[in-house]
Amino acid sequence: MTDFVTRTVMDKTMWLVTLPKIITNNSTRQEENLVVILSREQSWGATSDHFPDGLYRVSCIMTLYLADTEQTKTQTFTAIYWPQQKALHLFTDEFRLERRLQGHGLGSWITQQFVLWARGLPPETRVLPIEISQVDEKNEENKIRRDRLWHAMGFRFPAGETSSMPLRADELQLPRGRCSTLRVEPLVSAVRRLEDCYRGLQEKIVQLEGKKRSQKQLITSLKNRPFYHLLHRKGGQLPDEKCDALPLRAEKLSLPQSGDSDLEVAQRATGVIRLATLCAQSQKRILELERELASQSEELVDLQAHPFFNLRDKYRGQILFWGWGMGFLCFIYWMLVS
Repeated sequence: MTDFVTRTVMDKTMWLVTLPKIITNNSTRQEENLVVILSREQSWGATSDHFPDGLYRVSCIMTLYLADTEQTKTQTFTAIYWPQQKALHLFTDEFRLERRLQGHGLGSWITQQFVLWARGLPPETRVLPIEISQVDEKNEENKIRRDRLWHAMGFRFPAGETSSMPLRADELQLPRGRCSTLRVEPLVSAVRRLEDCYRGLQEKIVQLEGKKRSQKQLITSLKNRPFYHLLHRKGGQLPDEKCDALPLRAEKLSLPQSGDSDLEVAQRATGVIRLATLCAQSQKRILELERELASQSEELVDLQAHPFFNLRDKYRGQILFWGWGMGFLCFIYWMLVS
């Protein structure tokens, strides 16, 4: 038996893929971020009549790193080219995305990357048949999605069959997503953008929270000391509360490198996904703070327009007591002098 050595091509193509939030009548799917890494491997062995250059196999591997509670979940797709047979197995396993990843055009984008790689192979390369699940034949929705995807790539299926007809590499076509909503960025530039974005969002959150505390103090002061309203008009608004320090910059992320173990790559991918999640959470927090500030501003305007209205409610009982008391004393005095 010939021993083969697998050598990974040093360059890896890495992306950050963002699936936007989807709201339907029945459910809501939140925004999700994936780290996608496309790597190429070559398997070499001793030269022989069958393997004159020693190249035995070429693989194209795409790994999706998904956030899954506290861990990172992966989904992998692999295409293999056999040089001696001039044959291409475009997908070694059934191509099926998780339910939560469907509906964004991600499947079309993934197959586009494999077709682009396959176009670099000899044109006469035979594309081995695609085998699909019987589930796709029974489920009409799956059948429509399958036909749309595979037909767009050039595959054809005989009626009632689950195996595609013969195809050559130069007959493969780039599928175009009909309703693609995903955002794809090179991982290096995406991480740089996320780091800058997170810093800016945190600074804005600190500013808004300071303004919220200042307005809360002013509202409390106006409620307890309405006469301060006159001083407030002359002296201007209270200054925004100062913060002792801004949050530290997000920890510098290190990107996956060639030679990293699977665990190291997963950990680095998790860091990128977490940073993207923090940015989304920060944006949500800013919206909440802006709504709270708007509500505070309405209350503040009302207090400034009617500074003593709150006192009337607060001291209503005492006002009635002293009012009736003074009225009774005046009545007694009138009775005495008359």
